[in-house]
Amino acid sequence: MIKQYYMKKTITKNRFFLYFVIILSIAVNYHFFLNTYILIKNDYSKRLISIYGSCEKEGYGFTKFILDKYELEHNIGIKNGEPNLYPSIGGLFYDKKKFFSKDYIILIGYKSRVNKEFPNFIILEQVENCYFIKKKNND
Repeated sequence: MIKQYYMKKTITKNRFFLYFVIILSIAVNYHFFLNTYILIKNDYSKRLISIYGSCEKEGYGFTKFILDKYELEHNIGIKNGEPNLYPSIGGLFYDKKKFFSKDYIILIGYKSRVNKEFPNFIILEQVENCYFIKKKNND
């Protein structure tokens, strides 16, 4: 009777140890501890910029900068210079309560001449190869 008790206790300890090792190995393989540290250390905006890029990739950082600085009353077009590589980030900033305006455009990753491609627009902001352009007034 006592022998069976100790055997059950030993099997329970071994099973607990086995579960612990499996969970720990899964956590290490999927970088659980590093991801938790990054999640705690960086705020939401920094994490999005690290994933979507500032003025590269989808250009989240530049778009966020422009929308915060100018506080526009309308949704604006966002065009990526490399549409085959990266999708437009416009869906993250779309507000269904606002109308869409064609007077302003954010260009992400444009390596070509912006003045030739958009002759009716003036450049309001430029950071590296990202541009914020506005349609010229035809007065």
